[in-house]
Amino acid sequence: MDGRIVFEITQKELIMLKDFLKVLKGERDAIISFSLEGIIRENNRKEELLKKIEYLENEKEKILKELPEQDSIFSSDRWASLSRDIKHTMKEINVALGKNMKLLSFSMDHVRSSIENVVGFINKATYGRKQEVLSFFPSREI
Repeated sequence: MDGRIVFEITQKELIMLKDFLKVLKGERDAIISFSLEGIIRENNRKEELLKKIEYLENEKEKILKELPEQDSIFSSDRWASLSRDIKHTMKEINVALGKNMKLLSFSMDHVRSSIENVVGFINKATYGRKQEVLSFFPSREI
């Protein structure tokens, strides 16, 4: 067995990481447009890609354990180039994840505020009856 397989697996990982970044951008667009269907779709795609990436990582580790010339692989220019590309892509992924988390948090706060406004309006509209306070959010007590 030679190191070509390790390079091929690592190249596939890089391709999948770039696909993951594209999915994060699609998720961002879905969040911005308040598309629950889009968010769910992109989240499912992320999950599929993460499973594939994890599988490739495990396979690469198994192969590396069997290779006697690991140092020659890790010291090559090709490996350095792949590593650099992976690190760059991972930085972009981390930035995109951070942005999506902030957008999701903002969206959740917006939805919560809107619901509270609607419930508050309903609570104020008693129409001459004794005012009952409604709560849209269930109690956290079990």
